[in-house]
Amino acid sequence: MTRLEELWSENKRHDEDEAWSHLKLRLQGQAAPSRRPAGSSLALAQRMTSLLRATGFGLGDSDALKPGTVYVNIGQIGLAFPLLLRWLDRRPDIRPIFMLHDVIPLETPEYVSATAAKGHSAMVDQTARRAAGVIVTTRTAQAAVQAELGRRGAHALPTLALPLPVPALFREPPDPEPALAGIAYFVVCGAIEPRKNHALLLEVWKRLHRKLGQATPHLVVAGAAGWQGQQIRDGMQRSGAVSAHIHIVSGLSTPALKRLISGAHALLMPSFIEGFGLPVVEAASVGTPVVASDIPAHREVAHPATVFVDPIDGPGWEKAILRFMDDNAAPTRLSRDFSPYTWSEYFATLSAFIRMIESEGGR
Repeated sequence: MTRLEELWSENKRHDEDEAWSHLKLRLQGQAAPSRRPAGSSLALAQRMTSLLRATGFGLGDSDALKPGTVYVNIGQIGLAFPLLLRWLDRRPDIRPIFMLHDVIPLETPEYVSATAAKGHSAMVDQTARRAAGVIVTTRTAQAAVQAELGRRGAHALPTLALPLPVPALFREPPDPEPALAGIAYFVVCGAIEPRKNHALLLEVWKRLHRKLGQATPHLVVAGAAGWQGQQIRDGMQRSGAVSAHIHIVSGLSTPALKRLISGAHALLMPSFIEGFGLPVVEAASVGTPVVASDIPAHREVAHPATVFVDPIDGPGWEKAILRFMDDNAAPTRLSRDFSPYTWSEYFATLSAFIRMIESEGGR
């Protein structure tokens, strides 16, 4: 475990994070040296090799499991490959619990690739066929998952709607970067893909630049490119003068991400659809104001003082951002009495659910 902690790149200190160092230079108007993308094939291959050396690899032995064992699968993606679950055919006594983060590819297939939609359909098929219980992250996701299971004729499954905890670091006081004091910036965090609605923010930033010129705040886009993400990145990087105020960064460590969010005027989350929305909760945990799309998942998990705006209301987003630029009109930092689940609370609730599934199997 110690070796895994060392290899896990998200644990790097912010002052050891190359991506963070380069982003700071860019926000300060300085040229940053070129760096190999964190997600390059070579870097990924080297990291995966190191992780496998630390953990070892094995297919397991299902016969070694005690009768009535509860099997918890939180990986989700593996459910898209029925072959990986065939061992359950030999062990009908096993009580499987599957975690489904959401069913967005089935609710809104226009926001994902056809392959992703097909894979997600297989995940739900396997859940309907095999699961004794389901874990989701919100009541919003629960309703969507249950609807998809119902379409497959599945009987009602015991379901636990359990919000994800924020990393422990986000429960500590905010720590904005001193070198960025006085530099106005906003953050959007998450995979760069159509459903995250980066295109709206680009248009808003163009309008801001026409009004404010060099006083335009910076927009930091933190996330890796997903489906059609490269097109979105290209649009942001080739939009004339406003592109100098838009900075795309991926591979930030958790300490660096917390530092980035701590110093932001606000976190922006204009997604068309979410199953949860972890950045909304992370920002609120350190007191950073949030402007989020007015969708059910955000309403469910966000801080009460969150500013909600329709995801297609460009002028509304521009107005909210300008409000946070005005020191006299902007709301104060969010109160930090907002208390998402701790990891100990999360696992206590999860353990109780597992025990319930186990006891039902013995009836």
